[in-house]
Amino acid sequence: MKLYSILSKSNYLLLFLFYSLVCSSQNPTVSGVIKARSGEPLPGVSVVVKGTTVGVASDFDGNYSISVPEVSTLVFRFIGYKTLEVDVSLKKSINVIMEEDINSLDEIVIVGYGTQKKSDITGTVASLDQERLESVPNVDISQAIQGAIPGISITTLSSGAAPSNDDTSIVIRGKNSILASNGPLVVVDGVPYQGQLRDINPNDVKSLEILKDASSAAIYGSRGANGVILITTKGGVEGKTVIKYDGYSSIQQLSNLPNLMDGEEFYNFKKDRDPDAITVSEQEIYDNKSWVSWPDIALRTGFSQNHNLSVSGGSKNTKFYTAFNLLDVKGIAKNDNYQRISTRVNLDTKINSWLTLGTRSTLTFGDQSGNSANFSDVFWMNPLTKPYNDDGSLNIYPWEEDTFWSNPLEGVYMKNTNTSTQIVTNNFLNIEIPSIEGLQFRLNTGYRYRTTDSGTYRGRNTTEGFEKQGSSDVSRQYIKSSTIENILSYNKDLGKHRIGLTAVYSTEENERSTNSLSAEGYPNDILGWYGSSQASLIEPSYEYRKTNLISQMFRANYAFNDKYLFTFTVRRDGFSGFGEGKKWGTFPSVALGWNITNEDFFKSDIINNLKLRGSWGRNGNQAVGAYQSIAKFRVFDNVVGNTTAPGYIPSTLGNPNLSWETSESFNIGLDFGLLKNGITGDINYYNTNTSDLLLNRSISPVHGLFEITQNIGETNNSGIEVSVSSTNIRTDNFTWSTRGNIAFVKNKIVSLYGNLDENGNEIDDLDNNWFIGKPISTNYGFQYDGVWQTDEADLAAVYGTQPGYVKIKDVNGDFVINGDDRVVQGQRDPKVVWGLTNTLNYKNIGLNFFITGVSGNTKSNDLWNTDVYQGVRRNTVNRDWWTPTNPTNTIFANDELASSQGGFQATRYEDASFVRLRDITLSYDLSDEILKKLKLSKLKLYVTGRNLVTITDWTGTDPELGSQRSTPQVKEYVLGLNIGL
Repeated sequence: MKLYSILSKSNYLLLFLFYSLVCSSQNPTVSGVIKARSGEPLPGVSVVVKGTTVGVASDFDGNYSISVPEVSTLVFRFIGYKTLEVDVSLKKSINVIMEEDINSLDEIVIVGYGTQKKSDITGTVASLDQERLESVPNVDISQAIQGAIPGISITTLSSGAAPSNDDTSIVIRGKNSILASNGPLVVVDGVPYQGQLRDINPNDVKSLEILKDASSAAIYGSRGANGVILITTKGGVEGKTVIKYDGYSSIQQLSNLPNLMDGEEFYNFKKDRDPDAITVSEQEIYDNKSWVSWPDIALRTGFSQNHNLSVSGGSKNTKFYTAFNLLDVKGIAKNDNYQRISTRVNLDTKINSWLTLGTRSTLTFGDQSGNSANFSDVFWMNPLTKPYNDDGSLNIYPWEEDTFWSNPLEGVYMKNTNTSTQIVTNNFLNIEIPSIEGLQFRLNTGYRYRTTDSGTYRGRNTTEGFEKQGSSDVSRQYIKSSTIENILSYNKDLGKHRIGLTAVYSTEENERSTNSLSAEGYPNDILGWYGSSQASLIEPSYEYRKTNLISQMFRANYAFNDKYLFTFTVRRDGFSGFGEGKKWGTFPSVALGWNITNEDFFKSDIINNLKLRGSWGRNGNQAVGAYQSIAKFRVFDNVVGNTTAPGYIPSTLGNPNLSWETSESFNIGLDFGLLKNGITGDINYYNTNTSDLLLNRSISPVHGLFEITQNIGETNNSGIEVSVSSTNIRTDNFTWSTRGNIAFVKNKIVSLYGNLDENGNEIDDLDNNWFIGKPISTNYGFQYDGVWQTDEADLAAVYGTQPGYVKIKDVNGDFVINGDDRVVQGQRDPKVVWGLTNTLNYKNIGLNFFITGVSGNTKSNDLWNTDVYQGVRRNTVNRDWWTPTNPTNTIFANDELASSQGGFQATRYEDASFVRLRDITLSYDLSDEILKKLKLSKLKLYVTGRNLVTITDWTGTDPELGSQRSTPQVKEYVLGLNIGL
């Protein structure tokens, strides 16, 4: 621990080295481009002069250049493709088309703390198709993942300029936890990453794998229960220096907007409901026809641009990749802006035959300064009001007679800053033990430091600033994370036997400190928050937390004759946040695999790859906060006379046995390849039981508190995932390929608090909408059953209501509407998630379109809420209101009491299923002849459309958004350019 303390508190040395190797030779140089049959360039192809050790590797665009004797043969080798030999014969240029090896299963896959051949993998590891990373302009990694990998669900509460935000959630294989986080662990270049995905430049990503089952994720122990996302960034390759530019600009337009009432419709609506409530200013605006559309003045046409410049290359011993990225987004909401500037240096240096040093370092600056309008207020705001004064300044109280309502646009006029700076440096040392072949030691060190600076000043031109004579909130925060991993691995082939052993000892420390200050009562608005010392009321606050994690892991892989596969993993974690009696946890897993097609008895002209996999294991969800297991107090000062005496009262009770949630999971999978691998894919079934859920149990108030957090609940989560890829057509000039995936997800609550009723059945938690045997996230309440019609007047009177009013379903038929009539009405999480990609290439023209969809989920659409307040003080969506001559069953009458029955209201739930054309891209690559004249290796032009078409029965703004009264979803039109030098 002393060594760890020293390393974690010291300054890490960043290795930013560039090394160029100049070779002089009398031999002629041969160069060319290496491509697949589809026309895509192949990077990393080994090009070796036969019979020698002279060789190079192709760059990212498939280019190579090598000095060779005049009479020689070049050997081209690449994993998954047939080895090719070409006679040089005084040629100066040799372009190569490599053929896929349909019998090759040697694709290398990142599996955490190492790599494995795809044919040797026994767990469920899904890889993001490279096409999603390179062929489509992604500003955020979650954007590339969504719909492209089976079983991954991404949701967000609102749209906006930032690619992803704190409201965005990624869930792998459905929810296991009720209160704790269901988010996956993210690992970047082998080191756990606690930051935001939007800080990672997608252009820097080489590969992305997701560990889904217990066996593959068990290597991360108490943090692997919700899956693991492994991100590997790009590195340099041996050969000439390659310069690449990727850039695009886009226009964003509103996708859908609620059909809010305009001024005339609102006036008539209010006149019908409560004509005496129309105020003088409303009447004047109506008479002048000067009403306003609040969404129109809060929205704009969005614009974004993204520029990425990378330089990569290297010699035999030193390889480098460096990149600079600028992302600038101006969202459709006025003053909603986001900017990201990042730079990266990745370096690998082979010091000698047994020692390699490297770094993966990036610096990111993010700026999300500026507040946009409050869209909840924008959608509710009365259109018969004035947003601006006659002199053009903001009207603080848009409704002269009703000063309860502030101006929804006032956020735009607040002074706001929200910036962050982050450095992440992952450095490694790799030693190949000279005396023992296959034995390696690797030291990984990771360090992340992030600072944020946020502040808001509300001047006298805003409601709160006017009433409080200026108010402000400022916050300064830093986050530090440091990791040290010692990894010892041994890999050896012994005839038909292949073994791989990995042992890890790691330590990790996370620290966060926040200083905040709130103030009000400023003498003027000139200095903003910088004048806080002159404010009449100042409230400072401070928050600090620190956690430590120590881990040991062992993994053993064994393969016999490429037929029978075995993996055993065990990890032991010790976490400072766990209770005193539960500091350590052990998480084992085991997996088996059988390559059936390698059996002598298996002969088939149709099936050329068939592998059966099965795994079992336990993982944890490290959902305990830094000090959640210990008793805590909060400030409760007392005033004695004219003196304030400091005091404290309990805020939480301690629990020395508080620990992680444990998920025990079983997975069985089948990998297949048909028709010479023209069709490939996999099928997986999983079943996960999660116990020791973190729930708040009610306790006697005699303790001064009403609840305590304990490990007491249990859930079950199961599903089926299918992924298929096919090459539909392949000719010399035309290819058509398809990739599709679908996942069926089902979860349920097995147990909560263990309290039983008189029949021995466990009692549900109605207050939190948690039900035994039902999904974790359900809709529960009174059921909307239409509108009472004129011919139902007598029956309506029995329920104390009348025609034109909402009808709530009497579930038990007792002619009384009460709590017994509340029912579960579907689940909020989708039962089915799917994605489909089609790629067509004709010569140099490419077309790619990606469709995603979800089904089986229902959500409340709050746009059906017609609570316009007494006197019609808020706007709402224009509806075809019920009248005796318009007896619709969709919406009730325009009456203040029509939305309730017996004092109860029924929430409107809608099917949130949808099918969406997520993106479509048309591209053109310049031919090799033109590129040669321009002295370029690549020039690609493309146009992309995002969210252009959505098919859904949802009547709100967008079925993907959690809130329908937030920044709306957008359609985006992109024009891009890729250049390689």
